[in-house]
Parts: sequence; C-alpha cells; structure tokens
Amino acid sequence: MKITINEIAKRAGVSKATVSRVLNNSKPVSEDIKNRVLSVIQDTNFKPNAVARSLSLKKSHLIGIIIPDLSNPVFSRIIAGIESYIRSLDYSLLITATDFDIEMKIQHIHILKDKGVDGLILVTDHGNSEFYQAMLAFEKPIIMIGSESYIDTIPVVRIDNYKAACEATQYLIDLGHEKIGMIRGPLTDPQSGKERYDGYKDTLIKAGLFEENLIAEGWYSFDDGYRGMEMLLSKSQRVTAVFCACDLMAVGAMKYANEQGISVPSELSILGFDDVEIARMYSPSLTTVKQPFEESGRLAIETLVQMVEDAEHRAPFKHQIIKHQLVVRESTVNRKREG
Repeated sequence: MKITINEIAKRAGVSKATVSRVLNNSKPVSEDIKNRVLSVIQDTNFKPNAVARSLSLKKSHLIGIIIPDLSNPVFSRIIAGIESYIRSLDYSLLITATDFDIEMKIQHIHILKDKGVDGLILVTDHGNSEFYQAMLAFEKPIIMIGSESYIDTIPVVRIDNYKAACEATQYLIDLGHEKIGMIRGPLTDPQSGKERYDGYKDTLIKAGLFEENLIAEGWYSFDDGYRGMEMLLSKSQRVTAVFCACDLMAVGAMKYANEQGISVPSELSILGFDDVEIARMYSPSLTTVKQPFEESGRLAIETLVQMVEDAEHRAPFKHQIIKHQLVVRESTVNRKREG
C-alpha cells in the first residue's frame, strides 16, 4: 500500500495541514504533535512527493550550474567542490555545458529558469549585453565563478588573474630568463585570456624584456599548446622560457618541444596555470600557478544557498577574491645557475 500524507494524518490523529507543517517546518507545532507525526513517518518510511513539496514551498530545491566544458579538469574540480558542500543539504544539481558558446550559454539560462531552479552558478569566461540581460531576467539568485558579473546583485568568486600572471612572469625573470614567450588565451576572454596576458606583458615591459613576436594564442587545449609552441619556435629559436595560460596548453607545449629534441627544462623552461592533475603527473612535472578550484566551488554554493534561503536579503553579497599559489616543480630551471 502506498503511504500518502492523508494516511500519515489519519495514523497520527491530526489534520493533513498539521502533517504539512511538520514536513515543511512552515508553522509552529507542539512538540508532542510533532513527535507523533515524525514517529508515524519513520514507522511507515514515508517519502513526501518532491514535486508537491516544491509547489507548497514555492521552491524546487534544484540548483542550476552552467559550465563551458564537461571534459575540462578545471570545471570538474569546481563541480567536486560544489557537490561536497551540497550533499548534506536538501538540494540537487542540474549541470549543463556550453562548449564556450555565448548563445548556448544564454539559451541554457532560459532553460534552467523554465525548469524552476532556485538559483544558478555560472562558471564562465565572458559575456555580452544579451548575456547580461538574460541574467537580469533570470530573477533568482546567481553567482559567478571565474569572471566579473558587472551586475551589483550578482557576486563573484575568483582569483586575481593579473596578479598571478605578474608573479609567474617575474619568477621566470628571477631565474635569469630574458627571452620569455607566452601561449595565451583569446583576448576576448577578460580573465583567463586578457588579464593573464596583461600581467605577463606589463611585467616584461617593466623589466625591459617584452617582445611582441614571442606570443602565440589558443583556446586552452593540449592541441593549442602544441601548435603554439610550434609557432613560437618558428618565430624565434632564442626563447628560453614559455608561460602558458593553462596547464593543458603547457603540456602540449612540452610535448612539441620534446619531439623537436629540445630538453625541458635544461634548454626550455615551461610554466603553466591552474595546477590540474596532469601538472604533477607529467614528466617533467609542471611548475604552475595553483587555483583553489574546490574552494571556489564550495564558496560559490555556500553563498548561493544563503541567497536562496534568505530571499529578503537586500544588501548584495560581496565578491570573493581567493588566493592563488605558485607551485614550483621540474619544468623550470635557474638559467643563471645552469649557465
């Protein structure tokens, strides 16, 4: 026999409305009645209908997540941080991927709104005016990871990409490198692309070492790093160090260098960005900028749940800039000492 809320009310000797109050914790109920209802629920192993419950609470207990790429280890680690926090809460996740396509990102915002999610996490690179209009039209709490929102009511969790790139480039300069190339992301990507490139460029200009021809560009993949390294070496055999906008690019760059008989790090130092798993598993292991991905996911979902639960909260939540770290491994070498 299927147990219904009516049956629970009958066995507990209370009204259906009282059972609903106990389930939803919506109005005060005496401890004696509450314990009686909970005892019947436990004895019957009653599971409330999720759809009916969401209608009564005007909440779906669903959180939407939009990421650029399901296969990229960066985004899977962010999801892991989100999941580790939310698993003990009464929420479920709906995850979609956009393949870095803005139009698809906008479409997914509308789809998740129609699904009735209570809030949205956007792990994103960049947007346009239509994208920001879609966020405003979403009408429920949103938080972004890794990019500026440009909307006061939408908080952001991210690192300081410019500062991190400055520190990474300065590290290569301190090792004695003067011909330092970069395989950057697209400059249309404000954070991972432009901010990291600007940090690299400004640091080299300050040191009097910047050369325009030591730049290649790609879209954060192994193949882009491989092709970028090929392009850099075709432009200049003098390059002694390369800063890559992400670890997958860096591994691709090392692969090409090794195939050309160029030893990493004795002839060419390579530095990545992100610190994904392959950074420590590849040989030589990769010196890189470590991003706390799991922490960013946890902070984002924690903040979003607070926004959802406190719908009357009027003051905007603050942006959170989290710390990065330079992790030194085997792919970089002190050129002064080696010389």
